[in-house]
Amino acid sequence: MRKNALILFSALMLFTMAACQLPTSSSSSNAPSGPIASANITPNDPSFHGCPGQGDGGDSILNQFKNRTDEGNYVSVSLSDLLALTWPQDIQRVPHGSWSSSDRATIAQHEGAPVETTGYILDYKHEGTESTNCHSSTYRDYHVWLAVNASDSRAQSIVIEIAPRVLDMRPGWLNALSELKGAHVRIRGWLLFDEEHPEQLGQTRKTLWEIHPIMHIEIDQGGGNWVSVDN
Repeated sequence: MRKNALILFSALMLFTMAACQLPTSSSSSNAPSGPIASANITPNDPSFHGCPGQGDGGDSILNQFKNRTDEGNYVSVSLSDLLALTWPQDIQRVPHGSWSSSDRATIAQHEGAPVETTGYILDYKHEGTESTNCHSSTYRDYHVWLAVNASDSRAQSIVIEIAPRVLDMRPGWLNALSELKGAHVRIRGWLLFDEEHPEQLGQTRKTLWEIHPIMHIEIDQGGGNWVSVDN
């Protein structure tokens, strides 16, 4: 009997020690995980008024991400989490095709992910000509600043962009833009990393991650009621 008790006691001690060594769940990370980690969906980037998806120069891989028009299974991510995403510092101003394999793998965890988030539109601006749009003076991006709070500055915002290819599909957005300033909105679109503007950090953006292009915009009507600007 005593022998059996000693065996049972020893077994319980071994179980307790093993349990103490099991990994425990850590506090949630600021970086989105789960479905968003399976990003890098090949973009559908059709030719647009003679301009191919890769544009006419610059970072052709980045341009293909910017010029996509496909839909995705959008994953809800808080804007705070998107603003907290990091990146290797040595890829700033370096085209995607020149990154090291480890840097590419780091960015590919999230770039090309279809995301949904909410925030306040601080302001917007019609951008100048760029390689993405083959330097067209007619077809240019709309640069929009989205923040967690309406009182935030652009230095605390993420840049989200309306691309000409998407605007061509949703022409009503152009008239709605002036009404969106200051509005609480829900955005669906594609996450990408734009390495080209590190000089804007802390000035007119908090991060080099963008939602670009925006595919859907909804306005908060209160009471959990969201209305698409397409309506």
